[in-house]
Amino acid sequence: MKSHILLSLCLAVLASTPLTGQAQAAQPGKVTITATDYGFKSPEQVPSGLTAIEVINEGAEVHHAQLVRLAPGKTPADFAAAMKADPEHPPIWATFVGGPNAVVPGDRATAVMDLQPGQHLALCLVPNKAGVAHVAMGMARPFMVTETIGTRIAEPKPDVVITARDFQFVLSRPITAGSHTIQLLNEGSQTHEVVLVKLAPAATAKDFIAAFEPGAVGPPPGRPLGGIVGIEQGSRGLFTAMFDPGPYALICFFPDKKTGAPHFAQGMTWEFDVR
Repeated sequence: MKSHILLSLCLAVLASTPLTGQAQAAQPGKVTITATDYGFKSPEQVPSGLTAIEVINEGAEVHHAQLVRLAPGKTPADFAAAMKADPEHPPIWATFVGGPNAVVPGDRATAVMDLQPGQHLALCLVPNKAGVAHVAMGMARPFMVTETIGTRIAEPKPDVVITARDFQFVLSRPITAGSHTIQLLNEGSQTHEVVLVKLAPAATAKDFIAAFEPGAVGPPPGRPLGGIVGIEQGSRGLFTAMFDPGPYALICFFPDKKTGAPHFAQGMTWEFDVR
């Protein structure tokens, strides 16, 4: 669900994005990000530490919340300018730190991430039907993670681990019906994500992906159920999902560092049945 080249359009968006919405700081351990068409509402300040980050989709399109941490001294305008200068390669001082992945209108998803102090951005990189990334339409939100001592939430214990490698998903065990807490661990050399999709009967991951190509007609043959947006090598995040019986897919839409092709084009999908 990435339209990476269109990140170059972030310049005007991020440079002019005001801090509007919930002005108060979030409470330690939890933050809510409300997604609309096309913007985010969230606190301006978020305490550091292990945090349950919830995205609520109040828009009419699929949205997620990709979090990016900037190096000390860097600003949202610096990030936008860097992406304009080189749309294919995010600056080395910008770190993708996960967040809750895509959900359909009316749904919500939560990702548990360890937030470090510093300037952050929340971006939606999902493209619309014309192939324009939502971030290019104003869906960017800066916020500051502040240093906090104590008051940390307990880390959920995963019962399934998805290991992301270049370019495949490896599951610690088969996923069965019911609720599961899942950890995504990135052991690859590139940034990876996992989009969890409940597929329509007889549909494949390829069919779902095709629905997000420019000019595609009709809704995707499946329902995204969240997951973890892009995280760097060695990072991890957790999410919980309810699995009803049926076909599912795991997909990585992140672009390859060298070619710019999405990772799913290099085989980074996994289809499975829950019984």
